[in-house]
Amino acid sequence: MGNAKNSLDKLIEIIPGGVFGIISVIIVLTGDIISIVLFPGGYSFFENMISELGRGPYGIIFNLGLIISGIISIPYYFSLYRSFDEENTNAILRKSAITFSAISIISYILVGVFPSIEENYIVFLTHGIFAFIAFLSGIFYLTTFSILMLIDSKWSKLRSYHGFIAAGTYLLILFTWLPITEWIATVAIMSWIIANSLFMLYHKI
Repeated sequence: MGNAKNSLDKLIEIIPGGVFGIISVIIVLTGDIISIVLFPGGYSFFENMISELGRGPYGIIFNLGLIISGIISIPYYFSLYRSFDEENTNAILRKSAITFSAISIISYILVGVFPSIEENYIVFLTHGIFAFIAFLSGIFYLTTFSILMLIDSKWSKLRSYHGFIAAGTYLLILFTWLPITEWIATVAIMSWIIANSLFMLYHKI
């Protein structure tokens, strides 16, 4: 654990965490767009869940997008966690934020490793479990990071409110599990990462 932390410290000293956040969103968004264009029979935002893009002959594009973007997002989340001063921040909130974000990222990556293939019940069930964990843990890390931003003077309150809204969209998908609400949650988290990344780069956080 210590070696991983030291490696991430060195990495974000060379390349700011905000850069990784932006790249991770570009990668997953590119994978989504290509998969939608190539989706057999046409893709509907109201009838097809996002995970359905991982099926079929071009599903590998979507799945790789999830895996690669998830891995690249790790320095972003670590940089975000590190932006909150250890001495002047609630230790429980700070540790909870990075712990839940780690759980969510790992689950997110595994969603790509185990595609939503209905013909293989074990893989399909595993995919669903990891998707559920990713969204559930996402609610917790979005909420805790937002609280930290709310009480940290170097962060804008707008950034905090954005996080609470994103957490609300995650809660919405867990209660509805509809294609359109899943897309709303996806757009919300992408916009949250991009906005935070730009804020971190501009203010050199």
